[in-house]
Amino acid sequence: MTTTTTGTETTATRTPAAPGQPEAVRLEGVGKTFGSGSDAVTALQNVDLAVAPGEFVCLLGASGCGKSTLLNLVAGLDEPTAGTLTRPAGSPSFMFQEAALLPWLTAGRNVELPLQLSGLSRSARRARAAELLTLVRLDGLADKRPHELSGGMRQRVSLARALAAATGPDGTGGGVLLMDEPFAALDAITRDALQGELLRVWRATGTTIVFVTHDVREAVRLAQRVVLLSSRPGTVVGEWAVGDDRDRLHDEITGRLRQVIASHAA
Repeated sequence: MTTTTTGTETTATRTPAAPGQPEAVRLEGVGKTFGSGSDAVTALQNVDLAVAPGEFVCLLGASGCGKSTLLNLVAGLDEPTAGTLTRPAGSPSFMFQEAALLPWLTAGRNVELPLQLSGLSRSARRARAAELLTLVRLDGLADKRPHELSGGMRQRVSLARALAAATGPDGTGGGVLLMDEPFAALDAITRDALQGELLRVWRATGTTIVFVTHDVREAVRLAQRVVLLSSRPGTVVGEWAVGDDRDRLHDEITGRLRQVIASHAA
């Protein structure tokens, strides 16, 4: 990844994917408008973004800037009204603010679900689910139902299930994990712990992650690259490679975000 400094803003340009290795996600001039005529609302406009396989990218912006809309487009839950969007083969895996576990299934069976849908045998999916629960430090809790787990534990189960879908039965699928403010509803201590767990899991699996947040500190802690969207209609107005001086970068991005919000309010 290379970095170009313009004024006070450091704009990161992602290092191109290796020859023969396609990018995991690419958006070129992507726009999304809801409705038509006088009722039309443009959520995204002229978005250019590429994510390399195995990269961890945070999408940052104020509420209502189109971050979640962009994730929905990448996930295939909606289609752009302009531009070109290249998605990974197969469906990306999604993790939301709420754990969204099936309450009548145990933790293990919740993790097994995407593996069952892919046709994996019962014994193989149980073994894979156990591996993933161990990866998120919930080994021994496969038989617990969601109501028996804390909020943080439920999000770990949700993460394990998302990884089952993203990495496939043997853990080598190299899929894409989309995360829409997954820790926003948690208390500060639990959120801090799960951010650390997510980084550990990402390093262990090499999964491509696109993570939406409005929290600059969370973005700088987690990402290899932070992408800032303007207020509606959302478009990319800044990118930063995350290096060692995270405090300076936090202040820099916070200042740029304030500029974006102020210009929208003016």
